[in-house]
Amino acid sequence: MKILKLALILCFVGGIDYKVGNDSLFLSNAYAADCVATNNLSETAQSYISRCRKGSINSEFPGEMYSKTLKEIKSGTSAVHKKAWKLLNDGRFTK
Repeated sequence: MKILKLALILCFVGGIDYKVGNDSLFLSNAYAADCVATNNLSETAQSYISRCRKGSINSEFPGEMYSKTLKEIKSGTSAVHKKAWKLLNDGRFTK
């Protein structure tokens, strides 16, 4: 249990390489530990919303944008992309 807690803590710091006998385990944080949208551009909107935003965002967030990465949403030029990016950065929905 102590190993798992240590691994989870270090995972958020940047990753660890843990070796037990002949088995090796590398844990890394795929996304930034913070909830600033511009620091998480490789994360999908659905993942980012579930991790960093209140559920009430779902009533306004465009459904077709959930599977897009934050980078795709930010660089999009349509009104739907702009609305999604604005909602992702709206302080009303911050956890």
